[in-house]
Amino acid sequence: MMDNMRAFLALDVKDSRAIRLIEDVQKKLIQTGADLKLVEINNLHFTLKFFGEINDALAMKIKSSLENLKFKPLRVIYKGMGVFPSPQRISVIWVGVDRSCIEDLLKVANGVEERLKGITSIDERGFQPHLTISRVKSGRNKDKLLALIKEYENQDFGEEMITSMKLKKSDLTPKGPIYSDVYTFPFEMG
Repeated sequence: MMDNMRAFLALDVKDSRAIRLIEDVQKKLIQTGADLKLVEINNLHFTLKFFGEINDALAMKIKSSLENLKFKPLRVIYKGMGVFPSPQRISVIWVGVDRSCIEDLLKVANGVEERLKGITSIDERGFQPHLTISRVKSGRNKDKLLALIKEYENQDFGEEMITSMKLKKSDLTPKGPIYSDVYTFPFEMG
């Protein structure tokens, strides 16, 4: 297998309409002249849990702990836009989910956290369902950026059924991270 890898557990965005709508808004973000690093459209995902650097043995433990975890496919409605940590000091721009989806997403995140107790550290911040669509590198044109985000704060970006979660590894390159699937955990159909 591999040596150490930077790993996380994710739910991928696959719906072409949602991806297109998010890509359109990314283009508008760039037009504000803000200092941004967009997330590549094929890298859009919810991070259920970030592990950081892990070795093969830990990857195998994570895999075996999650293999028989059963979830139904999730209907996710992508909705709204916001920032972390605050409008005064933006570091991340995200697309959120409709309130009706939050409980199901939390059920998956909490189920994962429960299974991995004692194997990996617990994320103190808890799971906040969001898709990072851009990182903000400086305060340049922040007012224009915030005005655009406000315009999209209740925007509908489409929906899809998510049918699996994935353990992914992230290889950091000068052009940005390259993600690859290590394991796929399919959800129960029917």
